[in-house]
Amino acid sequence: MVIHPAQLLFTLLLGFIAALAVAVGAYLLYLANKKRVVVVASPAPDDAEVRRSLALVKQQRPGHRLALLAGAAALLLVAFGGKFLVRGFYPAGQAPAPLANARSSTVQGASGAQLSVLRYGPTDAPTLVFTHGWGADRRDWAYAIQSLPPRYGVVVWDLPGLGKSTPTRGRDYSMATLAADLDSVVSSVAGRPVILVGHSIGGIINLEYARRFPQKMGQDVVGLVQVDTTFTNPVETKKNAERSRKLQGPVFEPLLHAVKALSPVARGLGWLAYQSGLAHLQLASQSFAGSETWEELDDMARYAYRSSPDVVARGVLAMLHWDGSDVLPQIKVPTLVISGKQDVTTLPAASDRMAREIPLAQRVSVDHAAHLGPVEQARRYAQAITSFADSEVEGGKEQ
Repeated sequence: MVIHPAQLLFTLLLGFIAALAVAVGAYLLYLANKKRVVVVASPAPDDAEVRRSLALVKQQRPGHRLALLAGAAALLLVAFGGKFLVRGFYPAGQAPAPLANARSSTVQGASGAQLSVLRYGPTDAPTLVFTHGWGADRRDWAYAIQSLPPRYGVVVWDLPGLGKSTPTRGRDYSMATLAADLDSVVSSVAGRPVILVGHSIGGIINLEYARRFPQKMGQDVVGLVQVDTTFTNPVETKKNAERSRKLQGPVFEPLLHAVKALSPVARGLGWLAYQSGLAHLQLASQSFAGSETWEELDDMARYAYRSSPDVVARGVLAMLHWDGSDVLPQIKVPTLVISGKQDVTTLPAASDRMAREIPLAQRVSVDHAAHLGPVEQARRYAQAITSFADSEVEGGKEQ
């Protein structure tokens, strides 16, 4: 899950560390199996049998060779199987079960992407349209969706270039482009009013949608749900924002452009970060609050290599130059703003400001939840979304 550059770059750094462990392990194996040729000078030059220097081939001393082999094995096991060591520190859980009667379709996005869309529930019911976080795909919402009541229709889609959706035309991942693709999905719901639910970049896209399509707010779109998200450049609303702000121009942006150019290498590093368990440890410290199960942690850690680094880097660069502060007071539909109390990726203060400046906003704060609160506290997030949706549907009926 990536919303600011430090997350992506740190994952790649962890992958590089794992790659370094592989290189050192391979070198130790080489040393352990290398034969040494030692030239010994003759102790008695006048002795005909030892007159010349002798070339003696000697194997490593047994203890020394064993130490090299043990070190190599340890490094290679950690690099390729460290995640199994990490697994022992987390409770077992259950992966979300596939939802019954899911209907898959492809929607032509305004960006030129073929957008992969899944629909659940009754087709004639009020509909919730879920947009996932950046660098992930629709599985980001799988845990929360399974806790929703069956009376709502659910539409969940993969953002362009992620999951099963194809890239955009011209590799444009600006927030305006992504909002236009969201409108393509909304239009595919065939005239039924929808509530837009966005996690992380999904909430950013909701705000950009409100800016780009004001005529649809209150008509096609009857509500927004902003989940662990922000209203501006994510660097500005993260922990230690001042330091990240100073690094954005001289460090983060050039490195993100390098990731674009070296996308296959970056994906390999992401895979090593995942296999070594380092990606799991990073997520546990940054995006979970401590009550996650192994299945939840592992599902999210897989995005370290599932998603194209080129696509992820382009989207992060676009977010770094986006601001939606001006649109907040213009949103005239009921809005629910949810955040995890322990979120350091998008600080709760960002949600507080959205709740203050959006005229019809409600605020919910969830304890023991960080940036991946919709995964770690899926039931509580689903309950908040359901209560909000119920109130808006009933309110609409009364009018």
